[in-house]
Amino acid sequence: MRVPLLALLPIALCTFASFANAHFTDNVGTREIHARSFHDGLALHQRDILASLSTRELIDALSEQLERREGGIVFCKTCNKHWDANREAEGFRHRGHDTNLLKELWYCSKCDKYLETSSGANAHRTLRNHKNKVVHFGAA
Repeated sequence: MRVPLLALLPIALCTFASFANAHFTDNVGTREIHARSFHDGLALHQRDILASLSTRELIDALSEQLERREGGIVFCKTCNKHWDANREAEGFRHRGHDTNLLKELWYCSKCDKYLETSSGANAHRTLRNHKNKVVHFGAA
């Protein structure tokens, strides 16, 4: 029985395709193993960093994060500006400045002055007669 050469072409192409797929599967497996080892390396690095920190440092860092989440007003004495404590991006503009996290803050628009305590704000209202000029920010 004679088989034409063109009839064998689909069989040859299928065989070639299966070899190509087998080779590709090996590459994917290698990439997965490499990616897994890379992520394991990152996890080990993070674990080493955490192990190097003392308990006191971890507690301090968590306390700072909780204070930021709590909210309040951040006041920059260097720039004489305030912003909501939940807007962390604003804090990056004031790195290295003298900033304080406050629960409450008062501002006198007539004097362009910030007051950090309620007694100071009340005294300012009374002594300077700026009753309607002092604005309150923060918790009620």
